Order: sequence, then structure tokens, then C-alpha cells
Amino acid sequence: MRESRQRLEGFEGQHLIVLPEPLRIRAQAHPLLRGLCVTDAGYFPAAENHRVERPSGASTDLVILCLRGIGWVRHGGEMRELTTGDLVWLAAGEFHAYGSGPADPWTIVWAHFTGEEVSAWRSLLGMAGTAQEFVRSLPDDRLDEVALDQVYASLERGFAVRHQVAAAAALRRALSTVAQVAHAPRDVRSAHERVVVSIESLRSDWQRSHRLDELAATANVSVGHYSALFRRHTGFAPIDFIIRLRVQHACRLLDTTALPIGEVDELVGYQDPYYFTRCFRRIMGCSPRLYRQVPKG
Repeated sequence: MRESRQRLEGFEGQHLIVLPEPLRIRAQAHPLLRGLCVTDAGYFPAAENHRVERPSGASTDLVILCLRGIGWVRHGGEMRELTTGDLVWLAAGEFHAYGSGPADPWTIVWAHFTGEEVSAWRSLLGMAGTAQEFVRSLPDDRLDEVALDQVYASLERGFAVRHQVAAAAALRRALSTVAQVAHAPRDVRSAHERVVVSIESLRSDWQRSHRLDELAATANVSVGHYSALFRRHTGFAPIDFIIRLRVQHACRLLDTTALPIGEVDELVGYQDPYYFTRCFRRIMGCSPRLYRQVPKG
């Protein structure tokens, strides 16, 4: 099989791991690996001048996920441009070529694999039919959920059977996530817009306890992405924002009513008066009692 490549020197910050051939052969008979075995995996950041052409295809199936930038793929007589969120499945033995775009080189994470489960996974993702079905587009704000990087990370820890099994498990988890995300109803709003809606909802529902993972799920983004967008919009982490909302309402009650402080803390969602006082002091710089004594206006 003739295969042409460009940029053999690699890319700064790349990860590239190849399972030795004797271990590949041995894996075919192992009950935990013959179903799915990762043979090569890696991560190429800002892969300038990256280009691969395989006239006879590869000996294994290959998935490539574009994390950033622009790339292209040629397969089944079709040329496709690829961008952030595009996942490509190239089946073994089929001609293909791919590479990075010249103006904004792609950043990709990828894995070669083989085994008895491969065709079933390809069918589950809806990529087992015509040649035109070799690309799936995923929302760019959900790419970290796929966690395809855990495939190469597992093999970087070693080549023992437990490492190979971990790599296969990471690939199964990634493909399962792709199946869920690719077929989920699309929200036409951007991730930022969904987070803003979540923030406005918190403004009217600040008394209830909120978990960060639930807030992120409501906005249909990962916890990390939710926290980053939340802080960008409000200047605060989500939990700190909720505390400030509660303290703000506590100040209003202290200023406009004669309610005992022990009732104020319950009305703003605190069951522990000592914790309420600590939160209040951290935000306002004084205790609730002292705050009430300071003349306003």
C-alpha cells in the first residue's frame, strides 16, 4: 500500500502513540480486545501543512475530530471542507486523503482501530451507508464531552493489556457520546445565549439550591464551558453569583423590614445562620447586624 505524507517532523505539542505490531496481533485473540482495539492515536495542534493520502486506504478504521481550524477530506469521490466540530470516519481499505487548510490549520484528535465491533459502531453513528455519510457535525460547545483525547492518553500510560483495554473503553465512550450528541435535538441558540438565559433564570430562582452540573446541563454545555461563559458574562463564578444574589436580597430585607436576622437568612435560602453571616461578611465587608445599623441614603 502506497501512502504519502507531508510534515513528517510533527507539530509542536503533538501526541502520537502507535501500538507495536506484536501487541496488535496478540490483541486479536484477547477476549477484551478482539471486539475493539486501538492501534494508533494522537493529537495534532495547529497542524500546518498536514496532509495524508492513502490510495488503498488504511488497514484499520480511522476517526478524526476537528477541534479547531479548517481542514479537508477526500473520500468516495467527494471533497469536503472540515471545520470545528466535524467528525470523520474513514473505513479500512477505502481510498482517502485529508489535510489541514492553508489559512487556519486544523487541530485534530484521532484514533485508528480495528475489531469485531467496528461495523456496529459505524452503523450506530449512521456512517455505514453511502460515501457521503462519512462526516458528522457536532456542536462545537460539546466537543469536550466526546473526550477522544482519552484514547491516546490511555496508551501513553503504557502498552499493558490494562492500558489497551482502557484505550478501547475510552473509544467506546467517545463513540457513544458522538451518537448521543449527533442525534440530539439542535438548539439554534448559541452557547452564550443559552448561558445568558440560565443566568436570567437564576435571578428569579436564587433561593433554591443549585448544582453546577445541573445548570450546565440546562444550558446544554459542559461544566467547564458553562463556568467560563458564566464568568465572562457576570464577572463571577456561578456559585459566587448566587451567593451575591442572596446577599443582595438580604440587604433589601434588612433595609426595609424589622425582621429578625434569623428570619432573614431563612428567607434568602440559608438554613445555617453562621454560614449566612460568613457569606454576608465576605460580600458586604461587615456582619448583617452592623449593616442594618449603618444609616443609608
